[in-house]
Amino acid sequence: MAARDKALTTFLWLSVLMWATWIGGTLFGILVVVPTWNASPPASLRALFVDTPFMKFSGHFFGPPWMVARTAPVLAALVAAWPRRTERRLLLFATFAILSMVIGTLVFINPITERLFVQAGAGSSPNDIRVMAGSWIQADRIRFVVGLAAFGAILRAFS
Repeated sequence: MAARDKALTTFLWLSVLMWATWIGGTLFGILVVVPTWNASPPASLRALFVDTPFMKFSGHFFGPPWMVARTAPVLAALVAAWPRRTERRLLLFATFAILSMVIGTLVFINPITERLFVQAGAGSSPNDIRVMAGSWIQADRIRFVVGLAAFGAILRAFS
């Protein structure tokens, strides 16, 4: 096996492991965490994010260091796969999907996250909090679908 093929296999494994972890964590968030904090905002927000150590332990799972850790192996796999047309196309798709997720997260989701979770909605009316929560949930679902598409392309490139 050529060095480029070994590198591609290694980076694809890393990509699959990182993205499988993200998908599992996101799915847990969708099914367990979101219903908890969105049960009856703003009280449910404060109950989870102020009255418990939740943010201390899980608040950085989706943060910038992990964005880099999830994205870097995909970019490295793309470089290693460049001579292979099919893998290159799949990894280009995954790369553009991931970059759109990163940009959407940094520009749209993170500002809402800061107000809703870090500040627990402090200074916002209950109605504003409900609107922000709805916007955050909708954006998170879109991000999840885009992430699933990227993961599917990575898995297909792996096969």
